[in-house]
Amino acid sequence: MRLPTRFALIAGAITTLVSLSIGYFAISTAFNSEINRVDELMSKVSAQLDPKDPLSSAVFLADESDSELLVALLDSSGELITVRSSAQGDILELPASEVTAQLNNLETLGEDEKYRVETIKLPQNSYLVLAHPISDIYDNRLINVERLALFLAAALLLAFAVTQLLIRPDMRKIERLAARAREIANGRKWELESVEKGNSEVNDLSRALNQMVGYLQNALEGERRNSHKMQEFIGDASHELRTPLTVIKGYVELLAQSEQLDGEGKKRAIDRLTTEIGRMERLISDLLFLAEIGERQSTLEDAVNVSDLLRIQLTDLKLLDPGREIEDSITPEVFIIGNLPHMQQLLANIFSNIRRHTPKDSPLYVQLDYVAEGVRIRIGDGGPGLPLEVYERGVQQFQRFDTSRSRESGGSGLGISIMRAIVAEHKGVMELRKSRFGGLEIEILFPLSEN
Repeated sequence: MRLPTRFALIAGAITTLVSLSIGYFAISTAFNSEINRVDELMSKVSAQLDPKDPLSSAVFLADESDSELLVALLDSSGELITVRSSAQGDILELPASEVTAQLNNLETLGEDEKYRVETIKLPQNSYLVLAHPISDIYDNRLINVERLALFLAAALLLAFAVTQLLIRPDMRKIERLAARAREIANGRKWELESVEKGNSEVNDLSRALNQMVGYLQNALEGERRNSHKMQEFIGDASHELRTPLTVIKGYVELLAQSEQLDGEGKKRAIDRLTTEIGRMERLISDLLFLAEIGERQSTLEDAVNVSDLLRIQLTDLKLLDPGREIEDSITPEVFIIGNLPHMQQLLANIFSNIRRHTPKDSPLYVQLDYVAEGVRIRIGDGGPGLPLEVYERGVQQFQRFDTSRSRESGGSGLGISIMRAIVAEHKGVMELRKSRFGGLEIEILFPLSEN
């Protein structure tokens, strides 16, 4: 059942209930009031009867009241004689048994013509009968019921019309929203709904639908981006794994013809196999680490002293590259809540890249301090840096920038991806830009925890 039909039925039910209640109360009150007026008249007459001559006094009192009261005598033979008729000349015609059964009580008797009857016993087995015609009272009640039926029909029509008039604008909006929801479900339309000013539930529904469409659009765009990145990642990973496998396959085939190799050749082949297997192990280890961070969130419950971790890395770098000029501005005792092994790996990757990709005498600056947003780390070197487009669009998976280095001396190409994953795990942000020495500057910002 459609919503407008339900609204119309509800309005009709309420209108019917209210109209019938009020009408029944009004008609019943008017009917009972008329009956009570007749009963009071008859009670007044019966109370003023002369005990010596009740019949004559009844006729006199009826004449004095100028009413439609009928006075009759039921004699001992059972014959009902009308002594005083109504103004229209009506006579009382009722069965004697019904008359005598209502002794000293006011009751309604008659079928076609209805009377309010009171019977008073007289001497010598006779009865004085007082009766008042009340057919017109019943007729009036029937007329009022018919009027109530007409009023109810008119009220129902008015209720249906007003209901349709009031809910039609909202129903059009609901129908439009339902059509848009079907189009969204079928993927045919993604425009936002225009919301009219107002605070009705339908306008709230329009705003909620717009919000949902926005979320769906963002989710779909994110899904497309993730799908595209996943395809690139799978392709790059396959390519990176294919290269060492090809080398291993070649040297295995060479070793299979060991009678053609001398001892030195076998040693070179085995060393080459060992190198490629090591590359594959590092690559697989990096891939597993990225998958582990992306699949589940590690528990961040360690109080990590970032100042000490940076001091350790700087001490190692100074020992390995004593000719490098280093500017350090490290605020002591800077803590964050995080994962200690992952933070150690993050800084180890950064300084490992510095040693691998920059000259041993290139300058370096390291800063650690508190800012309004949290804890900030800045590390800039004087090496060759990265291509300018990398700073704009970011680093891709398996991307290398030192074309002079061979694959044997390089890493897996996942170092910066691992660094970004660790920073994201700690709800931080990492940016790459050109340093003031012309090389690469890495800025990492970790928000402060309430703990």
